[in-house]
Amino acid sequence: MQSDQERPPLYTVWEEFCGWTFDRTAGIPKSQRFTFGQKLDEKTLAMLLHITRCIYADAGKIARLEEMNFLLEELRVLWRLVQKRGWISLQQLNFANLKIDEAGRMIGGWLRQQKQKALRPPTPAGGGGTP
Repeated sequence: MQSDQERPPLYTVWEEFCGWTFDRTAGIPKSQRFTFGQKLDEKTLAMLLHITRCIYADAGKIARLEEMNFLLEELRVLWRLVQKRGWISLQQLNFANLKIDEAGRMIGGWLRQQKQKALRPPTPAGGGGTP
């Protein structure tokens, strides 16, 4: 893996959000930790793994980025439910939404770039124009 300075900003933002998430889900009551805490942890970690795969693999990148958008929506829903039950504060929910929105903007830009790249015709092997 690359050094912290070489990693894409999305990776860095999401890695930090993973730590924040794990700290919050540890405070969910044990009776609800499997239902809510484990789902939040799994989806947050799945996002980090998808990001890592997108950094290193070109195959399936568009589909993976679109899946990441769905994961972000699922995380928004789960965090709202956790806040409504009083397990995190409104300020913490706002922080989670801020980080999810930030990641969503980065993913959206990456997705647009990949779709444009897929539409471009391949360049000839010689790299030149017409003879």
